[in-house]
Amino acid sequence: MKATVVTYLEDSGVTDTLDRQLRGLLSACFTDPCFAGQRYCHEMPQHRWIITDGDGEPAAHLAAHDKMIGSSTGDLRVLGIAEVCVREDFRGRGLVRKMIEVSHAWARTQEFPYAMLFGMPAYYSSSGYICIRNPIRRFEPKREEWETTRMDSAMVCPIHSPPPWPPGEIDIRGPLF
Repeated sequence: MKATVVTYLEDSGVTDTLDRQLRGLLSACFTDPCFAGQRYCHEMPQHRWIITDGDGEPAAHLAAHDKMIGSSTGDLRVLGIAEVCVREDFRGRGLVRKMIEVSHAWARTQEFPYAMLFGMPAYYSSSGYICIRNPIRRFEPKREEWETTRMDSAMVCPIHSPPPWPPGEIDIRGPLF
């Protein structure tokens, strides 16, 4: 198999053509209808990593948010991983793991102590993610209210000289990413 190229792109550099392509990929991979009209679910990410096919179309995607979250020990900067997906005909090739490796390498250069995501442990534990048991405070846009609950999908991965993960409530200060 030839080398897989993962391309970094600031979201501000997304062209109209790439926007349309990303909305198509996200709509094919996720059931949420929001992707028909936008390339994010709740909040525009600042960063993206993309793997393209031989025709230059996105085959895999990972978005990331530079987030400051609240904790019992004070503010904590995290790289919020979101909208990770792979086109069906490209699945099973390790593309998610590759995008995570590349995004984590970039995050180390930016001194993010942790990456955080909400996903299935079976998919992300092999990339160093561990489940956290903290109650998570976040805004639920569909109900237009704040909610605090423990979430089995909440996971973190140490990236660069992390302090110990804090106990108690984690405040996402907005919707989930």
